[in-house]
Amino acid sequence: MNRYISRIILTMLIAILLASGTNAFADTHTITLTGRIESSAKISRIEAVERNRANVLAVSNNQSTDWVFPGRIDHATGKFHIPHIPVGHTYDLITFTGKARWEGVDMRYYRPVQPGPPMTHDDLKQLVTFIEKIQRFTNYNRPLWIAGDHNHATMVVEQIRTNNFYSGHHGSIIFRVAVWYFERYYAGWQKVSNLGKVLTRWRGPVDQITNPWQYLPALGGIHVSQTGKYKPVDVTLPQPSKHHGLDGAIPTGR
Repeated sequence: MNRYISRIILTMLIAILLASGTNAFADTHTITLTGRIESSAKISRIEAVERNRANVLAVSNNQSTDWVFPGRIDHATGKFHIPHIPVGHTYDLITFTGKARWEGVDMRYYRPVQPGPPMTHDDLKQLVTFIEKIQRFTNYNRPLWIAGDHNHATMVVEQIRTNNFYSGHHGSIIFRVAVWYFERYYAGWQKVSNLGKVLTRWRGPVDQITNPWQYLPALGGIHVSQTGKYKPVDVTLPQPSKHHGLDGAIPTGR
């Protein structure tokens, strides 16, 4: 009898969970995110992604996943509308223009800090050297963006493996972009462990990767408050730059 009752209770719990999962945002206040993006090339697609919750592999491979919200854009005015955005989260925009892909990046430090003196040339040199001399799985490493002061820094790092790797085929690459955080101590700059944020993780034949694949802070870090407020979004897409992601040429490493 107890086993029978337990089965009934278990069945009821499963039914409740399934019913609650049919709409992940049913009980969440949502807004329509609006703004304007000017581009010399036609924007074919726009979406907003919550990086802390979305599946990075799905996002990187253009697969459907939770916490990615598609929108629409008026090509004549550049005005966009992205509905069903849950409040209380921070979003990056991703846009596609022809063969190019543009991704927003949140350059804020991972925690509140007191502003310090400006970053010096020596600070910048140390940070860039740290990235370029990484001895890891990837054979090509470079910073795309750096923001910070004399004591704290946020960095967007591009890492590419062009050498042969397990399960890879001739002509395949691994492409990875992440946000890392740094803090300066008496001994110099150190990377904050276990607090990075992966933006992109892609692997496959080099001729199949989206290229250019660029990263732009102006499209990122859009925080929607609990009351639905956010800073206005008005962005002009620049021309692809070799300094801010893939620009048409895949590096061969050093």
